[in-house]
Amino acid sequence: MTKWCPKMGLLRVATFTSEGTTENINYIKQILFSSILGDGKLELPPRGINARFGFTQAEAQKDYFISVCNSLSTISSAKYREYAYLDKRTGKTYKSLNFWTKSSPMLTEFYNIFYSNKVKIVPSDLSLLTPLALAHLIMQDGSRGTSRGLYICTDSFTLQDVQRLSRYLINTFNIRCSIHKAGNNHRIYILAKSVPIVRDLVLVYMHESMLYKLGI
Repeated sequence: MTKWCPKMGLLRVATFTSEGTTENINYIKQILFSSILGDGKLELPPRGINARFGFTQAEAQKDYFISVCNSLSTISSAKYREYAYLDKRTGKTYKSLNFWTKSSPMLTEFYNIFYSNKVKIVPSDLSLLTPLALAHLIMQDGSRGTSRGLYICTDSFTLQDVQRLSRYLINTFNIRCSIHKAGNNHRIYILAKSVPIVRDLVLVYMHESMLYKLGI
């Protein structure tokens, strides 16, 4: 089982001082990796050479959205747009925020492992799902369970993909979890007894606006 040191992880993040350092690239890759698993997406234009990354959040998550935008500022313009849309199901108007990065070979590499026939999948290599990345996955797709557990909403993935992700959490972090059905989809449920393990791993990386997802 891999052991992690959150304090040392935070120290490494604090030493990022210049664009293009190995530490900075690794930091960006971890955030991208979890965000592609979560609310982000990659787009490879038909006539384009490289892919770009897009990220959308509801207006209620604006503080977290801005923090992600800032974290990826070296590969994007750091500009974002706000837009409103009408949900025909509810008849209500909602506001969202969105930004796109620049196209780059690094993002094309991610596209090649995350997409099969233009459908997003869970890659076979999950080594970039570090505590930092897990924190972002929880901030984007985590929700509190009724029994003090923690759901990761993996609805867009196949059962085989969800099983692969679940096994990684169990084998790498010793997180006890199971898979629950949600309609025709599947979600990872982290048992209440393992939530303290998750907190120890990710708390130092969590945005303060998202601490409620850990029951804090």
